[in-house]
Amino acid sequence: MPPFLEIIQNMYLVLRDYWWLFAPAFLLIIFETVWMNYIMAKAAREMKWLLLEIKVQAGIEKGPQIFEHILTGLYAVRGGAIDTDFDIYLKGVVESYFSLELAGIDGRFYFFMYVPEKMKDLAEAQIYAQYPQAEIKEAEDYAKVGPTDFPDKNWDIWGAEMILDKEDAYPVRTYNQFQEKITSELIDPIAAFIEEFGKHNPGEQTWFQVLIRPVDDYWKKDAAEIVAKLIGKKIKKKTTFFTGAKKDLSDIILNLRFAPFEALEYKKEELPNLPESLMLFLSPGEKEVVEAIEKNVAKVGFETMIRWFYIGRKKVFNKAKGFFSVMGPLHQFTSQNLNMFAVDGRTKTSAYYVITEMRKNIRKRLLVNRYRRRDFYQRGFVLNLEELATLYHFPTIGVEAPQTPRVQARKSESPRELPIG
Repeated sequence: MPPFLEIIQNMYLVLRDYWWLFAPAFLLIIFETVWMNYIMAKAAREMKWLLLEIKVQAGIEKGPQIFEHILTGLYAVRGGAIDTDFDIYLKGVVESYFSLELAGIDGRFYFFMYVPEKMKDLAEAQIYAQYPQAEIKEAEDYAKVGPTDFPDKNWDIWGAEMILDKEDAYPVRTYNQFQEKITSELIDPIAAFIEEFGKHNPGEQTWFQVLIRPVDDYWKKDAAEIVAKLIGKKIKKKTTFFTGAKKDLSDIILNLRFAPFEALEYKKEELPNLPESLMLFLSPGEKEVVEAIEKNVAKVGFETMIRWFYIGRKKVFNKAKGFFSVMGPLHQFTSQNLNMFAVDGRTKTSAYYVITEMRKNIRKRLLVNRYRRRDFYQRGFVLNLEELATLYHFPTIGVEAPQTPRVQARKSESPRELPIG
């Protein structure tokens, strides 16, 4: 009998005779996953939320980097919602999060921020601190337009959730790389969204949300391991008593198995002066990648989820137009040797081969409902302050977009000496 078949047979015999030992642990893992998904989703939906519409004054000279200060203020909510494990496992409490949203509605472009009601003052204070002339007001939820069930006789949608093509440590292209080489003028990346969304006809809308939640430095530890691997640096892995004992035992068994059949070998002593890093031997492109990763982790990060879709009445619905209205602007953040945004194939509203229509309609329902609820109890990818400020910020002075609502005049109080009556 071949060795692998013998191994499978032995595994089967062990499971057959001792399944009762493994079943409780297996069922506990399933229960924990289902319970946590349920309780965290329930807690998030019971929170009171507000949708804020934000208008800024035309001709502002502040660039995307200013929005980093707003994000830094929002990062302060980290750790404020959870006090004990009781909050996590019995109440389903999740860290406070926000949704930065862009919407193209019938050819008009809007900036929104979806915030927990208790965080409204914080969000407004951070925006006013950087944009004193901004106008912020509570708005009706634009995402309530259209159906929640599909197929629908009047409406259709196409959309998806986004992921990063590589690990979080690899950055996407940021605003520092959007400057024109000769004049050093900023090419504002938000302009691409404004122009694409502005091409919509009545009956067409595109909704784009960037959910953000402050995270600790776990992703920076992963980045350090990636850098060490890229530069050939030796990593000393911590071993526990059990992992060390397991390795020693496996080595003994391996030696006992093969020793009678192998001749003695005398190994040469390794050279003690080998370099700890191969950084000096990397190509310019490889050095650029290492430097970009190290710069990326120098700033704090937010766990992020991007979700979007194009919705339109069937008489004007254009799937290709809707797809490129988002994927076109997102493509400008692509850096070939670093990272890029990619469609999560598990969520896009398309299906192939088997019962395609039913599967597409299920995905459409899920996507619409997740968007409207702003679901974010699952884990996302990490973007740092600079990446997020590049992706979402208010347009600079060079963006000519008449279809974007703006504050046209500064509001002020009436003079005190104004006669009354």
